[in-house]
Amino acid sequence: MKRAQCIKLAKLAAANDNAALLGELREIQASGDACKVNSWSYHATRLADWLGDGMTGNAPFTIFAKGNSKLPFYAFSALPLVSCPGMGACAKFCYSLRAWRYPAAFFRQLQNLLLIKQAPDMIADAFAKLPVAATLRLYVDGDIDSAETLGFWFDLLRERGDVAAYGYSKSWHVFLKYHADHGPASFPTNYRLNLSSGSRYGNDVAKRMETLPCVRGAFVAVPSTVKQLKNGSNWRQYAASVRASALATGHGRVFVCPGKCGTCTASGHACGLGSFTGKTIAIGIH
Repeated sequence: MKRAQCIKLAKLAAANDNAALLGELREIQASGDACKVNSWSYHATRLADWLGDGMTGNAPFTIFAKGNSKLPFYAFSALPLVSCPGMGACAKFCYSLRAWRYPAAFFRQLQNLLLIKQAPDMIADAFAKLPVAATLRLYVDGDIDSAETLGFWFDLLRERGDVAAYGYSKSWHVFLKYHADHGPASFPTNYRLNLSSGSRYGNDVAKRMETLPCVRGAFVAVPSTVKQLKNGSNWRQYAASVRASALATGHGRVFVCPGKCGTCTASGHACGLGSFTGKTIAIGIH
């Protein structure tokens, strides 16, 4: 399915236009073999049947996906772009759009956006079933779209103090509004936020964000002349390139992200560690 069609579905979901969205899904269903597992038609049928039944019963896709070798934690995602009110330059290099090559990944993001906007209780039920002491990345794809959504997540995290949650966000005005409305004491202690580069906000807003109790520090993407190899054999060259680029672009000294969560320190992943508060973490883009 072409990206333009994916964006059309995303906009319909963001607008809560279920009738038009259902019609588009049925067209995708009819355009291929709905019995061919993992095809666009197959997964569109699953989502369309659930949506047509009023989003009742079990969600067709796992709400909190268990990670893989690159991200070994539980994760929640929604559709990028339409759920990202703080996006700026990041729209030009958004890695989340790469996932749209895979039907199941795209429709899971679409389903979760619908749940956030229309049936958050289903998310709450799934959240309550996460294992004890689970590590959770909130929003691998997409972002927190409103102060109401942020409040929803914070309420859940306060109920499950054993869950260690972290994330990356460019929706800085959402966090600042929540802070203004509820105060610092309302922020759950088991959530750490990384300020993601590419936001449409400037340094003044970034400095205000740094004062919030949930903020660990900045996570920036910088140009790299060296592409990191999957086997890690050129790690030193890659890390040196990222450090040099970070210095050249005004970020100062940085800790280089290896790209595989949970492998960067012996104590755990830097993005979720209190000991890394105030430190800038960088990753290379090329």
